[in-house]
Amino acid sequence: MAVRTPGRPVKPSPVYRYLFAIGLLAVAIGVTLLVMSMKERVWLPAGAAALLLGVVLVGSYLTDRLQAEAFVDPLAFEPPWSKLARGAGPPRLPAPGKLAVAPGTAFSIDKLIDFPATTAASRPARPARSVPPPPPVAPPSWTPALFDQVSAQQFDAVCEALFAQGGFETRSQSHGAAGGVTIWLYSRHAQQGKDSPAAVAWCKQWSGQPVGVRELHPLLDLMRSRELKRGTCATSSICSENARKFAKDNGINLLDRNGLLALIAGRTPAQQQALLALALGKR
Repeated sequence: MAVRTPGRPVKPSPVYRYLFAIGLLAVAIGVTLLVMSMKERVWLPAGAAALLLGVVLVGSYLTDRLQAEAFVDPLAFEPPWSKLARGAGPPRLPAPGKLAVAPGTAFSIDKLIDFPATTAASRPARPARSVPPPPPVAPPSWTPALFDQVSAQQFDAVCEALFAQGGFETRSQSHGAAGGVTIWLYSRHAQQGKDSPAAVAWCKQWSGQPVGVRELHPLLDLMRSRELKRGTCATSSICSENARKFAKDNGINLLDRNGLLALIAGRTPAQQQALLALALGKR
């Protein structure tokens, strides 16, 4: 074994090179004999011995080679974190036989450890984007499509308020689950017969279907039972031509959605807003 001097790399001994060659030969002979022992068992001990001898010799050479390339002085190597502390990038090990730094070089603790920065640079604030204002929403107004948005109760309330604005005292009677309402109209200026209605109004949406003659028969029967000559049928739907002819012949005033819009348009702006508030459910 070669003598190692502190601070200098050790070269491998030439004897181990010959032992390495003999070891490779012994390994080859041992493998050959082991293959032959598969047919004749007599070669098994010799093959195992030759293979073991070859492994020992080759291992001795490799061990000596590794020890020869090591440095006895541990300070001869520069620690990996040293270059990182100096900002020199990833450290690299020196070539075999060369010293990284001179022996006895002093290291400062602040260079060995890369301390994190105490304060991080703050990002500049992004300028706030100007958000365009939303477009102005047009206030709701009376349109044919508005009748499709109101409920049955709201439609009945609009009809009753509309007749009240016309100068009548109203008394409503709900039709229950079937929907609709009967509004008895009393004249405020009548001197006699104040308890007798002057007319009757039949209000119902009938959404999705036109009003025909069949829908007008209950109103006509109600007029005849009270001996009333005038009656009104108000609906948010439309009326068929036969229903218009039947209503004209029997003293019934038909108010479909277009007729209601025309009647509402004749009211004052304040009255129109009051009716619109009822339709939208606002009190």
